[in-house]
Amino acid sequence: MEVKIYREKETQDLILNEEDLAKYNELALELGLCTMEAAEEKNVPSVYICLNQAMQRQLKALCPMSSDLDKYRRSTIPLEVLQAYKFCKDNNMYEGFQIWYDDVAPDPLLIGWNYDSEESREKKYTWRRNRYLIARWGDCAMELPELMTLGFEKIKQEMLDKAKKALSKLNDVIVNPDIYVRDIISGNAINLDLNTKADSTIY
Repeated sequence: MEVKIYREKETQDLILNEEDLAKYNELALELGLCTMEAAEEKNVPSVYICLNQAMQRQLKALCPMSSDLDKYRRSTIPLEVLQAYKFCKDNNMYEGFQIWYDDVAPDPLLIGWNYDSEESREKKYTWRRNRYLIARWGDCAMELPELMTLGFEKIKQEMLDKAKKALSKLNDVIVNPDIYVRDIISGNAINLDLNTKADSTIY
């Protein structure tokens, strides 16, 4: 089993000692970048990769299932990943942790998250969270660009498969229109809805 920890090289120096952390929080508070509560909790700045929406979609294509870390039972979490999790938890980096995985071939991802605002936190808006990629484990460790490429290709293949199914349905109507007309005349419902998802999207 291989493990990849996704700590950003540019931010490793943000792992601060107590004195520097106090200065950091004081300045962040003065500039309005954190609340008094956050400063008092001595939050350490995140040193892991922040995922934008496009990155999240590609990773979700690879790992569509998710579970809170403490409820995850699909595979054994390696020591290195547990150490990264403990580091994040001890330093109050994130408000929560999830494991994203594929139910067939897990190759899981450890994701940390924070609410994007006080309002989101108060109302528990799960769709308004900033997410961070902490670690991955499984058959092979990959750099983030490689994961993005895999996610892109999986989305493309699923889209092509669905488009081919829709095209096959159309071709059958064109080749055998009499069958469909007879069904309509007989009062049978004909479903020619070519959407592949309930919300009318292809993917």
